[in-house]
Amino acid sequence: MTKSIDHSQAIILSGGGAYGAYEVGVMKALFIGESPATGYRPLNPGIFTGTSVGAVNAAVLVSRPGVDLRSMIGFLESSWIDVISDNPHTCSNGVFRFRGDLFRYLDPQCLLSNPAQPFTEIASDGAFFARDWFKRGVNFLMSSGERENRTLALFDLSSFISAAPFKALVTKLVSLEGIRSSGRVLKIIATNWETGELKVFGNADIGDEFGYDVIVGSAAIPGFFPPHSVAGQPYVDGGVVMNTPLKCAIQAGGNTLHVIYMDPDVQNIPLSKLTSTIETLDRVLAITSATKTNEDIDTAAWINEGIEVVERMLKGEVVPRTDMMVFLRVAAQLEGHLRDNIPYRKLTIHRYHPHDDLGGGALGLLNFGRDRMIALIERGFNDAMNHDCAVSHCIVPT
Repeated sequence: MTKSIDHSQAIILSGGGAYGAYEVGVMKALFIGESPATGYRPLNPGIFTGTSVGAVNAAVLVSRPGVDLRSMIGFLESSWIDVISDNPHTCSNGVFRFRGDLFRYLDPQCLLSNPAQPFTEIASDGAFFARDWFKRGVNFLMSSGERENRTLALFDLSSFISAAPFKALVTKLVSLEGIRSSGRVLKIIATNWETGELKVFGNADIGDEFGYDVIVGSAAIPGFFPPHSVAGQPYVDGGVVMNTPLKCAIQAGGNTLHVIYMDPDVQNIPLSKLTSTIETLDRVLAITSATKTNEDIDTAAWINEGIEVVERMLKGEVVPRTDMMVFLRVAAQLEGHLRDNIPYRKLTIHRYHPHDDLGGGALGLLNFGRDRMIALIERGFNDAMNHDCAVSHCIVPT
């Protein structure tokens, strides 16, 4: 008999590009009952929240409501290994390709697998570069800004990267109708590139007209992929504002949160002997993301402490001033939930993340090598199977 969906249980998936394979391994252990975090019982969560690649993984799992999660995680795992990863038969991965890649065009294996494809891509890339460079040239000549700024605007790394394979991939793996009819809650996080505001898309927002655009927009890493239009608004990676969407899961009613993110402990990321700009930016992003995630989890711990103070007050206990300060720290959040008729419950948070660097360097998030995907899935599975709350600093209410 299939275990019923548990809407108190939530899966929170962060962004991280190719490192998203690690999330698959963790969820595999949880869904088949191989982790001490679930008492070695299969987990059947009713809430999924995701940012960037986490949004993709979440959308796939929610989009087939008639299929159990054990089967769906097997489907997602095989998709990462055989569809998303670099495929020698098509000379590409399922996420992106480099425009103007002469090695790809001249590769005999690529020509044998699809003789017309290189020529089609040459024509398409040539037309794209002509339009793009023309617009940038006109902007350089017509703009009234400083010459240095106008010169910098001539260069854009994302111009050399085509995300067309990614939308085709999402269309292949995700059923929009399945998401809308699913009994599971889905929350996808994206960032409005024009306003800088966080946008949360739910099941009902994943319509046929813009549904795939929502998922693609959530995963548009700024600097690598251009903003993606959703209903006329430009959206980029949700990780710009919220890389690990805990709050959405709590608002959806989750009180046991399984948070999966790819940031290692910062002190375990090796410093390069020769510092480069991209490695510096990568480390800055890792520190920023880890700090924000820790702050969100600390806030959850404060909420538990505040609820405990309320419970003691209701029992008629005399609460010392220090404990009242604990309550006041989260009083506004508790009041907001009660006003919206959403009672706050104590939260349990299990963290799953690599404690040391997953490798791949500063551009590891774009390395979709097949062997690497297999290794990352295995690493995630082993980390969840050996989950230790003391080491992972879980939040467990008293």
